[in-house]
Amino acid sequence: MGDTGVSTMEKTEHLKEMLEIQVSEVEFLGSMYCNPGEFTLDDEDSIVQIQEFLDGNVDYEFLSARIGLTINLEIEAENGEKGQMELVCQLPHEYPAVQPNVFIRSKQLSRTSQQQLREDIASFIDTLDLGETMIGSIVQFLQDNARSYLDQESTDGASVKQSKNAQKEDTTFTRIWIYSHHIYSKSKRRDIINWASELELVGFSMPGKPGVICVEGYSRNVEEYWQRLRNLNWKRLQIKEKEDIPIENDDKKVLHKFDVFEEKEFNCHGDRNYHMDLGLLRTFMEEHNCGHMFHIYFGVGNE
Repeated sequence: MGDTGVSTMEKTEHLKEMLEIQVSEVEFLGSMYCNPGEFTLDDEDSIVQIQEFLDGNVDYEFLSARIGLTINLEIEAENGEKGQMELVCQLPHEYPAVQPNVFIRSKQLSRTSQQQLREDIASFIDTLDLGETMIGSIVQFLQDNARSYLDQESTDGASVKQSKNAQKEDTTFTRIWIYSHHIYSKSKRRDIINWASELELVGFSMPGKPGVICVEGYSRNVEEYWQRLRNLNWKRLQIKEKEDIPIENDDKKVLHKFDVFEEKEFNCHGDRNYHMDLGLLRTFMEEHNCGHMFHIYFGVGNE
């Protein structure tokens, strides 16, 4: 795809081939996991839009939709305890010629065990052949191996305690300001909010073009949040500013500029580009004592 000698027509045909494989795989997965709540698409319209492209009704340059899906699995440990695992998948248009973006969520696993599981899945995906469908193989890997992570949690509670203690012992408060070329995807917007809640972070996100995200909290949690975001598919994503502040007297709340995490829309306009009123964003930042960040994002100084 990166070869400049490849014609636009050849690229388009390649993308059509990959997207046809994706649509077929999604239909198969939907039939395999047909019980209520087992299989969900982030956006039902994504399949419709992709099919429009495949039928020749839409040019690729106007195809923004990407398939995102979640498969909920019930895993039983050897001691009989059952746990729930969510396999969250984002499919780049070039998949399966490139690897999918996957993430595992489970309330039964500590952050340490989830991190180990993610690393093991990443290593497993590296063994799969590009060009072949992968989601079914990833599901099978989880069904074959995930119980060992649940067993580890049930037989040795130390990992959970260590995770909690690590958070208590974190002596650094961190705030990061993230810039994205755009944030349109419903699944990304959902993850941005849900992950902040899961990691006990506060701040805000502004969808549209450009996209702005600010999160603050314990340093380890902020770093985890950033790593998760980076694993998603972005046109451009970067940290504009990072603030690290020592936590004194075990009270980080006094360092917060925000009380909760929320998605903010500032009088959005434009059917396709979904632009926000940056003047309202600037006012919002000033109200939270971070007006200087508007200049860092957009090169406009405070008057």
